[in-house]
Amino acid sequence: MSKNSAKHPVNTRALAAEAVHEVVRNGRSLTQVLPDFKKKCTQPQDAAFLQAMVYGTLRFYPTLAFLADKLLEKPLKDKDFILYDLILVGLYQLMYLRVPAHAALSATVEAARVLERPWATGLVNAVLRNFQRKKDLLQQTLPTNEEAYYAHPAWFIETIKTAWPTEWQTILTANNAAPPFSLRVNLQKITREKFLETLQAADILATALANTAAGVVLEVATEITNIPGFKEGLFSVQDGAAQYAAELLHLSPHLRVLDACAAPGGKTLHLLEKEPLLKEVVAIDISPARTKLIQENLARMALVATVITANAAEPDTWWDKTPFDRILLDAPCSATGVIRRHPDIKYCRHADDPAKLFVQQSLLLKALWPLLKPGGYLLYATCSIIPIENVHVLENFLNEHTNALVTPFALPDGIQQNIGIQILPGKNNLDGFYYACLQKKISEC
Repeated sequence: MSKNSAKHPVNTRALAAEAVHEVVRNGRSLTQVLPDFKKKCTQPQDAAFLQAMVYGTLRFYPTLAFLADKLLEKPLKDKDFILYDLILVGLYQLMYLRVPAHAALSATVEAARVLERPWATGLVNAVLRNFQRKKDLLQQTLPTNEEAYYAHPAWFIETIKTAWPTEWQTILTANNAAPPFSLRVNLQKITREKFLETLQAADILATALANTAAGVVLEVATEITNIPGFKEGLFSVQDGAAQYAAELLHLSPHLRVLDACAAPGGKTLHLLEKEPLLKEVVAIDISPARTKLIQENLARMALVATVITANAAEPDTWWDKTPFDRILLDAPCSATGVIRRHPDIKYCRHADDPAKLFVQQSLLLKALWPLLKPGGYLLYATCSIIPIENVHVLENFLNEHTNALVTPFALPDGIQQNIGIQILPGKNNLDGFYYACLQKKISEC
């Protein structure tokens, strides 16, 4: 690790290389990694630039790696892989960012010294300058390699080709685009129209999100604490596709609702906002740190729910035997529908993960079904676009549970599946999401 201290002023390129290294080489998520690195930045603009470099380098890592391999005369030693990631950070700046080339070069070269590899300054300088000279020619070679051209791992490209043979290229392109900054207005406190007027008065450009009751999209991403109404609980950050969950649960007053796998609590909040007369909302998550996030979000919005830290798949450890009228199962998944928001998913997931998740998702669904009242509804949701985690889970469940009925519904942005509806990434600028709604037969328990 670098020593960005009095000896070495903060070098954002060095920090970016370290953050990328932690994700790609050590398998850590950006959620785990990036906050600690941003804390090392003394200025907000430096933290924002660091985030842009890390996200961008990870978004286009296969492309940048393909180019770096052509530019390096010989592979770097394992102990110097941090330099490889630094070179990719440099290439990303030269290819995609509006950073003066001389500034990108000098700061990236200096980063090698900060990373305690002073011998490599010449190497980094030579590679990046060589790229500048050969940029056009090198970019013409990208179509010869699918991973480089589409900036996705080979296993993922093949998986998406199989699942979506006519949409796969559109999906991959959408995954590499910058995501919209979407909010959900708390309609219990303010109308969407009034909230948009409040944003306009603060010189924040925004529009209503089509096909949603409370969605808003900001033209430019903004620090949420600087958006009017944050402390007052007037809005939450949530993609439009995720906002459909509360709409699909057939909510009405005096119902008891379970939000399983609820963290960080966005859908929990939406349930309470959409139907303030619910009898109780129980929000459960297996992670203590993540249930703390649920509680913090509830406090900010001045809402009340029963928050439990436990494994939702083991009801005997937490359920009070009082059945639920509605259950939202936002199942753990590969998150392949939200890659544009989390480009680290490309490297933290592997080809065999969806099959493993199928087992976990099926166990959760089977474990929670007995908790649902006859006549009640269970909404199964994932932010995956891989069928084995979605339709296949439901097909397997229905084969074993004759007391479950599929409830049909329509979503303007979705593709009707054998069971449920799939929204693909980028469709009307939404994240990728899958929804299926089941009702328990009244005549059977």
